[in-house]
Amino acid sequence: MPCYLFTFHAFGSWMPDRERGFVRRGHGVVSADRELALQYRRNADQSQVTFDAEKQLALVDELVAAFGCQQCRGHYAVTDATHVHVLVSWADSRLWKRIRIGLKSSLTRRLNRQFRRRSWLVDSASRKRIKDRPHFDYLVGQYLPSHRGWKWREGEKPFQ
Repeated sequence: MPCYLFTFHAFGSWMPDRERGFVRRGHGVVSADRELALQYRRNADQSQVTFDAEKQLALVDELVAAFGCQQCRGHYAVTDATHVHVLVSWADSRLWKRIRIGLKSSLTRRLNRQFRRRSWLVDSASRKRIKDRPHFDYLVGQYLPSHRGWKWREGEKPFQ
């Protein structure tokens, strides 16, 4: 049964001038680059997105609803001002890309419907395959609960 941690980043929130560096597709985390960040900002056709508490709750609510529609099992979802993590598994042979696209589409539709139409999330999302139980247990026991925003754990109601 495939199990993944997907991370959907808010549009314009993880720019190349972050002190801790930034993720460059195909290269992993690289050092901060102020010039590249300026170029990104000049090229952006919309402002940066920040998920306030109301948007964070909408993201969590939508993920919980999407698990049934996407025929997958949600284990945990957490939010922050700049991103949302979702730990999910499924029992069939679908590829991770299909699940990730479906969840992202659900999130975007919800935010467009509830707030206003715009680019809410970056084009792709990061993914991490969960290969064993200790990794899963670390995520649900330590890493995911450490986030500051709205949270949802399988079998529970959303909480902060």
